[in-house]
Amino acid sequence: MLYVSFACRLTLVAVMTLAAVAKLRSPGAFAASLGDFGFVPAPLRRPLSVLVPAAELLIALLLAVPATVTAGFAAAALFCCGLTAVPVAVVARGKRVTCACFGAGSEPMGGWHIARNAVLLAAACLGAVVALSRGGGVPGDVPGIALAVFSAALLTTLTVFVDDIAALFRSPVAAGGHGR
Repeated sequence: MLYVSFACRLTLVAVMTLAAVAKLRSPGAFAASLGDFGFVPAPLRRPLSVLVPAAELLIALLLAVPATVTAGFAAAALFCCGLTAVPVAVVARGKRVTCACFGAGSEPMGGWHIARNAVLLAAACLGAVVALSRGGGVPGDVPGIALAVFSAALLTTLTVFVDDIAALFRSPVAAGGHGR
């Protein structure tokens, strides 16, 4: 189970870091996207455009330091609860809001985003359970570490490119706007 926890840890560090860097590269665009949700008051948008990536970087740091892995998983789980609630609220309200999680997106939030965030939440919870029961160290078997790194890279790639993956599953009529 330590290898699974290590894969979860690597995935969350990579995803949180990539998301934070994307938001920090264009904080104005991220702040503007918060207005599209319809439930983020205007005075909170600019502070949130700094606080959200700061929280993501803090979580990545907590997960990277062996002494704070359990706290990092707990913080990631709480953060991912919020990340999952946002697209759920957007979809429930019937809004068409693009996801600015990893920079400017073109795909409106929907089931793919909810599933992505739920997977990240599950990774955080699973990692926390293992860290609480077995510790948050790095496993010692090289093939197991390699498999954990490969798994984390795959999950990170799927997470970051969820908009592109969702676009692949749209019907040609919806994607191109032209029917037969």
